[in-house]
Amino acid sequence: MPSELNQLIADIEHEARDEGPQAIRELEQFREEFSLASQIIQSRREGKLTQRELAKLSGVPQSEISRIETGASNPTYATIMALLRPLGKRIQLVDDAKITATRSRMA
Repeated sequence: MPSELNQLIADIEHEARDEGPQAIRELEQFREEFSLASQIIQSRREGKLTQRELAKLSGVPQSEISRIETGASNPTYATIMALLRPLGKRIQLVDDAKITATRSRMA
């Protein structure tokens, strides 16, 4: 299954490159949004918490957590921080050049 997902991602990236700069910008925006949701899911699972349990600990409604994790919501900074506190996580700025260099090596 992971190899099928990796192939799908590679196909989407190839298609975006073929479509041009606008498609690449849209893909990068999607990647950033998905990355945050993915990291929240991973952190919640590492903490062995359900969405309901995280809701109780964070004060963020379970329905909002679900929307965030599926990418259907654009949470505020305050909401993200409320979710991260019980998970023992925080937001950190990352140098774009380092991310680009890492992706280039992976391509």
